[in-house]
Amino acid sequence: MVKESASRGFAILSIAGILSKILSVLYVPILQGIIGIDGYGIYQQTYEIFVFLYAVLNVGMQTAIAKYVSELSALGNNKAALRTFRLSRTILTLFGLILTGLLIISAKFISTASESPDIYIGLIYLAPAIAITSTLCAYRGYYQGKNLMTPLAVSQLLEQLFNVVVSLIFAKILMKYGVQYGSAGGTIGTSIGALLAVFYLMYFAGASGIYNYVKNTSECKKTISGKKIVKQLLIYGFPITLSAGLQNFGAVVDMFNVKSRLLYAGFSNYESNMLYGVLNFYKTLIYVPLIVIFALSTTVVPDVSQALVLGDRKAIKEKILSSLRISFIISIPAALGLSVLSYEIYKVLFGTDLGYKLMLYGSCVVVFMSIVKIQSTVLQSINEFYFVVFSLAVGIVLKIGSNFILVGNREININGAVVSGILCFLVPSILNHSKMCKTLKIKFSLFGLTIKPLISSIIMAAATLLIKYILFSMTGIIKMGRFVNIIPLMLTIACAGAVYLYSMIRIGGITKHDIESISPRLIKKLPSFMKKNLK
Repeated sequence: MVKESASRGFAILSIAGILSKILSVLYVPILQGIIGIDGYGIYQQTYEIFVFLYAVLNVGMQTAIAKYVSELSALGNNKAALRTFRLSRTILTLFGLILTGLLIISAKFISTASESPDIYIGLIYLAPAIAITSTLCAYRGYYQGKNLMTPLAVSQLLEQLFNVVVSLIFAKILMKYGVQYGSAGGTIGTSIGALLAVFYLMYFAGASGIYNYVKNTSECKKTISGKKIVKQLLIYGFPITLSAGLQNFGAVVDMFNVKSRLLYAGFSNYESNMLYGVLNFYKTLIYVPLIVIFALSTTVVPDVSQALVLGDRKAIKEKILSSLRISFIISIPAALGLSVLSYEIYKVLFGTDLGYKLMLYGSCVVVFMSIVKIQSTVLQSINEFYFVVFSLAVGIVLKIGSNFILVGNREININGAVVSGILCFLVPSILNHSKMCKTLKIKFSLFGLTIKPLISSIIMAAATLLIKYILFSMTGIIKMGRFVNIIPLMLTIACAGAVYLYSMIRIGGITKHDIESISPRLIKKLPSFMKKNLK
């Protein structure tokens, strides 16, 4: 069993994440075509309940397992690390089964309380996924703690592929019984995909000889009791679970808060579902670039945790600056690109321009979400768990308040949810930065890290506008069918990416060392005019 480097692990997870997100993005217009925009609104409301429960039970615990496993591994106690995995797997599976039962029992109450009776069937269909993903979480936490990113990436792709295929099949089959059943069918693949991912990780553990490796390489002979392991997981897991729950609670706030305020503003239940579906077109797209940030945060946990155990403050600072720098390199051009191409992307993916202005003006949230994700991961890795909970809670309060005021205004309606989303992440990013600098006794400017990506992104945006004008406006192709527009859209995105990469290389935003840290072979694939400008 070979430990992968952080840069290689980040690259592997990023590629897998991008491919998974492409599947997810392609899945949305097909599902929408099957169940309609109102059906997609129902589907999304159902799914947000699941995502919140998944986050409460699993996301925090996966990070806790990864953190503790990485600490034990740094001390050479691989046996205790493996025992941590086995105990957490048993506990999470048990709690997952309990939560699955509770969701089935309370499905009627949740659908009534949220003023969304149409989600009742979907909640029942989706409930088994909680138990299955709980088991999957234990495996992923162990692999993450061991810096084994390749099996994580493969399991992620398998999960998403089968999720998409199975969900679309069942959505089509069940749609004949009504939109409620069709949207519920769109959730069935979640359980199937997660189950296959579990089987794959179980197979990998046996095929790669992880258990034999542990027996032969455990340098530390100290035995750690099961009680102490569970206690440590709770110490790490409880506050991380709170923060993970808060991060995903924002979506639940939207479901309850936005829907009720739309009804208050005078929209019918059907119109509210449609507007909520439009809002989720926007939310689906902003999470596409964030998948790379999530991959980056996955590699941050074991690295920072091990550096903290070994008392290497210099390594912690280097990792923080590197992670934030990469997050800006990715998120700033993504935000500008989504804004400039918002109309064309909506027309191609969703077959409508309905709601594209949400992306035109609200894409900047990608940058703030990226910062908060990295900051939260770093703060949790240095044991500042409860400050993360506090800063996220401040964001949620701002989100609820602004939704209440803005979404309830009929003229503003769903646009208010975009403003509240920006506030929800902007303020915590400021609070987290101050806390990080104070705790680690370091000083650095977030704005300073944005300068080179921002300059290159502005150049990219200008080039994109020109290319878009040539390929779309001058040819008139945007007036044709949505699938005809895929080629010019992909060409525009490819050209924009090339302009951004070249600009970053020219001003030193991306260096030869950056590329080599991922893979030396990448440099050979760069065009000669880019290679000669690498510093």
